[in-house]
Amino acid sequence: MKSFWNVLGIFCLGIILLGGASLGRTQEPAKEKARVEAREQERLRDRERILENESKILEKYTERFGVDTETLADLRAQRLGYGEISHALVLSEMTEKPLDEVVAMRESGKGWGQIADESGVKLGKVRKEVKRERRSIKSKLTRQERRALRHSWKEKRKRAKEIGPAQPKYKEKKPGKEYRPEKGRGKGGGRGRGR
Repeated sequence: MKSFWNVLGIFCLGIILLGGASLGRTQEPAKEKARVEAREQERLRDRERILENESKILEKYTERFGVDTETLADLRAQRLGYGEISHALVLSEMTEKPLDEVVAMRESGKGWGQIADESGVKLGKVRKEVKRERRSIKSKLTRQERRALRHSWKEKRKRAKEIGPAQPKYKEKKPGKEYRPEKGRGKGGGRGRGR
């Protein structure tokens, strides 16, 4: 009789654990969906902020490369800096590939050198053109707009500090050997030349 109750207890425990595991599985997609929606809302807020604060900068890029400001604002909302946007625009112009294709190649993990090689363009020419274009765009901006160009994500960083856990600024040193010069080597520790 005792073994019957043990088997029944194990069976009930299994049912409870199985029910809890299936409940956890049903909550995972809901949590993931909530995360995706939160990221999308954050991207839209960033996009609106970018269109409001960086409109002059986006207009200069639009004038030079012929890409609409909405596309540029979307790239900025994807956390691409103006340097990366400049590289993508120049590569797109030099290779006559669509901008979306160049950005997709970059997001897949390829570097600018790999993208340039696959497109048949020298990276040195691309960099030279990017520097020239950025200098010409910067020269047309006012002092405040140049400051916005440099410090465009500071507001974002402040908000991230409020939301998430604090990240360490520097990596902690791992315990181990520290550098100690050996005796007789280096300044003043030896006997000198040829003695």
